[in-house]
Amino acid sequence: TTAGLSPETARRFAEIHGVFPAQALGIIECGLPCVNLPDPENLPSSVGRPQPAFEAELRGEPPALHVRGPGFLDAYLSPWRTRAEILDENGWFATGDIASIDAEGRVVLLGRAKAVIGVGGMKFFPEEVEAVLNSHPALERSWVFGRPHADFGMVPVAEAVLKPKATPPKPAELFSLCRRELSRHKIPAEIRFVDEIPLTASGKIKRA
Repeated sequence: TTAGLSPETARRFAEIHGVFPAQALGIIECGLPCVNLPDPENLPSSVGRPQPAFEAELRGEPPALHVRGPGFLDAYLSPWRTRAEILDENGWFATGDIASIDAEGRVVLLGRAKAVIGVGGMKFFPEEVEAVLNSHPALERSWVFGRPHADFGMVPVAEAVLKPKATPPKPAELFSLCRRELSRHKIPAEIRFVDEIPLTASGKIKRA
């Protein structure tokens, strides 16, 4: 849900346990519309093809994932919204995910639509920047979000949590890391250290 497992994590899991993990797309409104079977090793970043009776399609730019199939919810409790208000007139549900679908119908989650950061008309996902920052050996976790800017609309800002007993790296070191790996508009305007990052109950970043 909301983010795919990284291929590196999947391969490391397989090395340790001898089983290659197969991702699935978990949506509380309908269950598991997609599962990456039978070949997770060939595209570990994918959540797989739609299961029988389910369909998936992309709409708009950036491409937003929509799914349709059986077993959808009856309503949202608070605030109250019925199925007719949640699904479109043809029964499609907007997942809120940006995704790609390859020629074989396999879905790859790219990020959440609401998390996209736009800098001077250039859009990107914070997960790309976070992956670069998290590669630094002193960082436990980071998150990146957009801060309003008068000229560019937004600029990216990063917050990071240090690993236990790690020495905080100099900001110039982290900026240099970002410059080597990222396009200029994706480089955070500010990087600050914090004690914790807001997480969901399942341990994922709680994005606004």
